[in-house]
Amino acid sequence: MFDFKIFFHTFFSPSLYMLQRTVWEKYSPNEWEKIGDNLVNIILVFYKIGVYSSPILATYMYRRGYMTPETLLTLSKVSLGIGVIMGSSYCIRSYGRASNDKYKTFLSRLNMSSSKGKDGLNEIKRYDFDFNYWPIEYEYKEGLRQKPSETKGWRSSLSSLIYSPCSLLGYFVLHTFGIRMIYPGSTTILNFILSAALMDGRKVLIENKRGERFKLKTVDGNFIDTMFVDKRSLGGEKANVLVVCSEGNAGFYESGIMLTAVDAGYSVLGWNHPGFGCSTGMPYPDQEQNAIDTVMQFSIMGLGFSPENIILYGWSIGGYSVSWAAMHYPRVKGVILDATFDDILPLALNQMPEFLESLVRLTIRSYADLNVSRLLVEYPGPIKLIRRTEDEVICIIPGEISTNRGNFLLKKLLKRRYPALFTENSEHALQDWFETSGSSKASVLENYEVDENICQGLLADYRTSHGDEYPYTLLGKESPEELKIALLLYLAGKYMEDFSSTHCTPLPSRIFSNLTNF
Repeated sequence: MFDFKIFFHTFFSPSLYMLQRTVWEKYSPNEWEKIGDNLVNIILVFYKIGVYSSPILATYMYRRGYMTPETLLTLSKVSLGIGVIMGSSYCIRSYGRASNDKYKTFLSRLNMSSSKGKDGLNEIKRYDFDFNYWPIEYEYKEGLRQKPSETKGWRSSLSSLIYSPCSLLGYFVLHTFGIRMIYPGSTTILNFILSAALMDGRKVLIENKRGERFKLKTVDGNFIDTMFVDKRSLGGEKANVLVVCSEGNAGFYESGIMLTAVDAGYSVLGWNHPGFGCSTGMPYPDQEQNAIDTVMQFSIMGLGFSPENIILYGWSIGGYSVSWAAMHYPRVKGVILDATFDDILPLALNQMPEFLESLVRLTIRSYADLNVSRLLVEYPGPIKLIRRTEDEVICIIPGEISTNRGNFLLKKLLKRRYPALFTENSEHALQDWFETSGSSKASVLENYEVDENICQGLLADYRTSHGDEYPYTLLGKESPEELKIALLLYLAGKYMEDFSSTHCTPLPSRIFSNLTNF
């Protein structure tokens, strides 16, 4: 006999995508559920299109004189008809789910998971389903107290909006399409296109890499989708170190840099930016900060890793999240930044027409000030930078490695840590070093007579006499110009390594392993 209780219960129950028996397999809905689900999704797509296009449509109808009582009555009838179709679609889908034994088993386990504790949670993790219904396993309610410079975000800009019409325009630009241009991974269309690939990526991480999925809640109410690969049971030094991975502006943990760290033998925690994949929210700076803050707290309090055993690894724009975390968690083992820039403003200006420079500058500085260098220089620990020699994204002039914004990040970092080494001549030498890559670097070092043994000895002597706390204000202060240049170039080589590739080529795990030898 048909169970009407389950029928009503499945009206708004989660969509089921995959289930695990001996191996993971895709869930096969029956024809009723397929028809109902497709109709619901089609209506929701047109609804979103209507919402985004409503200002244009309303303006067009007003100018054409269509905003009459008769037109509004017709629109009301159409809306009512769509509502009836939507309700019928939910009924059809619900009937299909209530008739499917696999779905009923899943729903029963989901409903009982909260009362069965850890065992119930483990049962639920044998399914891949709508993340909105996934149980929250860690909630961070406090959040770090932000510095005044960090709170200069879009939520605290009322005074600037009132003060300047340009600020109001900048706010509008960022909150309509601007943030989506900076973080295309947050767009609905890209998430829709990649949804099947992301599902397959989760399957690989769980089935082949022994990954475990977690849902975290941030202080601002966003839900962050994370994946943890725990290798501590395998033993070894690497397995006891956690690599926290922050992806690029169109990167997802399901297919991003997380795999590099996993294959290198480390325990790894990947997460998706707000608005990416199944994570909620949007990647505005304050939401990014709260997300990585929650991820770090989960790593320490939830997973049991001490900060000294955590490496922060970021690619491209993920360097912003990493640098913020490094600044606020200064005891972490080290930081690795791959294909990262110093400041997003020069890159934004380079992509926009010249006549929009003032608006772009105001918008970025007021509402999306992703200044990696300003945060990174506050971190006192080991740092490794990877520069892609054929990077087509963060070079101001494609093909000219000297315009790679990673150069500027390194220069600002060195200037903060070793201020006495910077003179007009040493900066010129550093620029020569930036303009070369690969084996050509050796000729630059030879031209400036850089002796590694001498440089190593001077650094060791300095640490013995003055300690290893940055900045090294006295290093090279009384040294001749030639020695300052030698030290600066030697240090540049220790902080930055070249990788012959374009921006999006995955970093080989062997190179990552070498970089972690801080």
